[in-house]
Amino acid sequence: MTCIEGEQILIFDSPTQFKNKSVKANVFYHGTSFLFLESIVKHGLGGINPNIKFKNLELLQYLSTQAEKYLKENQHYQKYRESVLAMANQTDLEMPSKNNENIFLNYRHDCIYVSYSIERAAIYACTNRYGSEILEYCIKLYKLLKERFIDFQLRDDLNLFGIEKYLDYKHRPILIEISGVKDHELETEKGYEAGEVLSNLRQLIPTLSKKEKFEKLQFVNFRLLRTVPINRLKVYEIDFESHPRYKDFEWTMTKISL
Repeated sequence: MTCIEGEQILIFDSPTQFKNKSVKANVFYHGTSFLFLESIVKHGLGGINPNIKFKNLELLQYLSTQAEKYLKENQHYQKYRESVLAMANQTDLEMPSKNNENIFLNYRHDCIYVSYSIERAAIYACTNRYGSEILEYCIKLYKLLKERFIDFQLRDDLNLFGIEKYLDYKHRPILIEISGVKDHELETEKGYEAGEVLSNLRQLIPTLSKKEKFEKLQFVNFRLLRTVPINRLKVYEIDFESHPRYKDFEWTMTKISL
């Protein structure tokens, strides 16, 4: 499984560190942070895209141009520079994998994505402190630029979210279970209709071993085309130990009453 964890890309090749959870029909998952729960309860999942509504994407694009001017020699910035630029440009990032077949990571954030795999959604939530890659990198770049220039200031017209308030935000991952999702309410990451892909998955998954199922589902995300109201959502707070890169990684879920 591939996840972004601040300074590196994590690729998981084995399901051994995860509990065997079944795939439910017409149920999808979204991993995020408690930071966004109030908005989701109020507006539904997908009702507001903070990357657009609060200009978080525009802020990242601005910060990335500043980083390219002043931080290209910074070792911390170099570790995630490619991810930042792909995200700022809203494009794919090609990465090598162990089997010599390159993978393409989707860095487009114009909509909300859901996963067919509960493990993928949970790991995303556990490896992204703020429940948002864009917000995570905005804060990282802001901190580096602030170290470089003590008087560095964010642009008020772009910083609608007020990211400086969350510099030391406690990591509180949540997992959202979305029920009753129709195939026509989804698209693939490339923008194609999801129906055929989902039909093939439903036929294929029952024939796969646990390992094969994990490998097949780890890159399967879908674009959510419609807002899902709160009555079709179940929200769980995730408690976890260790880190997904290690075999002793464990996670449990506690349902949150809405």
